[in-house]
Amino acid sequence: GQLCVYLDITELPAAAQKKLEGILEIYEKFQGVDPRQAPMKIFPAVHYSMGGLWVDYERDPVTDGLKLGAPRNQMTNVPGLYAIGEADYQYHGANRLGANSLLSCIFSGLLVGPSIQTYVKNLKGASAADMPSSLFEREVKRQHDLVDALINREGTENPYQIHKELGESMTANVTVVRYNDKIRETLHKIDELQERSQRAVLTDKGQWTNQNLSFTRALGDMLVLARVIAQGALQRDECRGAHYKPNFDLVNPQADDSAELRREAIAWCRTFREKNDKWLRTTIAVHTSDGPQMSYEAVDVALIPPRPRLYEMKGAEVIAEVWNEMERSPAAPGEAGRVSERRAVAV
Repeated sequence: GQLCVYLDITELPAAAQKKLEGILEIYEKFQGVDPRQAPMKIFPAVHYSMGGLWVDYERDPVTDGLKLGAPRNQMTNVPGLYAIGEADYQYHGANRLGANSLLSCIFSGLLVGPSIQTYVKNLKGASAADMPSSLFEREVKRQHDLVDALINREGTENPYQIHKELGESMTANVTVVRYNDKIRETLHKIDELQERSQRAVLTDKGQWTNQNLSFTRALGDMLVLARVIAQGALQRDECRGAHYKPNFDLVNPQADDSAELRREAIAWCRTFREKNDKWLRTTIAVHTSDGPQMSYEAVDVALIPPRPRLYEMKGAEVIAEVWNEMERSPAAPGEAGRVSERRAVAV
């Protein structure tokens, strides 16, 4: 009854299995099954959310890159609060592989140290130690009140069951391959779970290392983030990367005739450019009491302009040729394509 398939490596020779030893040990540890003797269960899982906290940067007018040491680099929209690594949106998810977190940590970590130094040195006014203690005490009381209210809540819902249903709906409808009707189903499900979560009751009423309390508080954050992911996905009608919507996919060239293949390549490149013009932007979500407020931010690609990923698709060489012609005519987008089209007709 699980969404999984079997990967059978039991017939591999011992020498081949040895090359996979690290992975096999992890599987055995978590599944309690020796994959050398029994087929492995393989199933889709979410590794990371492709995004994070919005962070700023300052452009160097000379190099057109980042201005090193500028206090804005990696600062969130909360003054003095910096985010790096997987917590920020700036680089995370750039290549959709495990290396993206390494890139984020090393690069933004390298940047943020001097930026924080600059920020701190230029602070004016009173320090935190000079602020009235009532600011701290008021927030401590607010957090205690939230904890007490949760511990004393009456209800009939199990927070772990709500979490399970949320995960099932997100996994089924909002992973890599996406359909708008299915995303809407998940948004309706999140509405339902959000309402039920207000009646989630704790089985542990203790005030010390209460994991039940921590999980139930985190569940509220999960519902907020799930809505951001689903709502952002619904509004983004494109078909590439983590927003792979088959209903909005490009029609790949299919012709065998060279002239017709070129015409199809021109149409493909024009459509690709139109989608770039519309979707080469980052989805920004601001938290409000009425749900996420969505907006978009342009992606700066001045130094490295995007180009189509063609892999082994039919007509890849022709598409690449047409795309390069179009890129050489930025003042009149598509004009190079129209010239190529006339040449194709002439051929």
